[in-house]
Amino acid sequence: MNTAVSFLDKDVMKPDVKELPTMRESALKPFPEMGKHQFEQWVALLENRTGMRLPSNRRSFLVTNLSIRMRQLGFGDYQEYYDHLHSGRGGHVEWDKLVHYLTVHETRFLRHEDSLALIRDCYLPKSPLKPKERPTTVHVWSVGCSTGEEPYSIAMAVDDQMRKIGREFYLGVIASDISRSAIAVGRAGVYSKNQVKSIGPEWLSKYFVKLPDGRYQVVQELRQRVCFNHVNVVDMDESSIGAMDVIMCQNLLIYYDRERRVEIVNKFVDHLTPGGILILGVGELINWSHPDMTRLNYANTLAFRHK
Repeated sequence: MNTAVSFLDKDVMKPDVKELPTMRESALKPFPEMGKHQFEQWVALLENRTGMRLPSNRRSFLVTNLSIRMRQLGFGDYQEYYDHLHSGRGGHVEWDKLVHYLTVHETRFLRHEDSLALIRDCYLPKSPLKPKERPTTVHVWSVGCSTGEEPYSIAMAVDDQMRKIGREFYLGVIASDISRSAIAVGRAGVYSKNQVKSIGPEWLSKYFVKLPDGRYQVVQELRQRVCFNHVNVVDMDESSIGAMDVIMCQNLLIYYDRERRVEIVNKFVDHLTPGGILILGVGELINWSHPDMTRLNYANTLAFRHK
């Protein structure tokens, strides 16, 4: 997936172990089958708190990821764990942990190169500043940023283009996700050698530093331009997201029904500046239109410009 606030303090993230069963107790018990009623109960909880609707053919996904987290805490019963998630402050803290297991975080650097090319060709300037012209400001929102590969890819692409044409600019990228664990990874900006394999040597040497353990970290100058925040797109009204020049939301809308997708995208429009660009995943929202938006015809993309 898919899906912008400070990471919770380590002490806050720890469950109250005094109230939880021990790992030894649950490890001795096999997990029971999840019945239809229990599945529907968990589906309702996920939809109520995230807006995502889990289809019946994803029951194994739910059971597998629930059991991983339950074993970590020592729970051996779905209902017991479900009740714990409703147990006040401790339950809310645990939900922030669990949501990372129940949302998909498949991502990689330069995953959507056509979308990056669209930003370069259809939004960014093509020439240096004219006399007395102010530096260009580019505000981008990467929605459902997962562990940060997408927003850093956008930042690299914009920075590279603007430096090539010798234009003064200010770049600010908001990177948001529903998983606090994912955005914590993005905020650190540290990735394995395998994770950065799709990045060419020029960009790798320019935008990353190699750490003693063989991993790579995004250079501080670029990290400072990307602000990671916790945002649930179904509750955008509660976020502090301002006016954006570019909004990219790909591989996230597929987890919502059409009515919810339209609702989410219509709110994106409210966050776009005049002339701004909205980029969605190809095929994620068929036959959508908005009076303030016009379709951009660009290969392998689904994009719109604000009038």
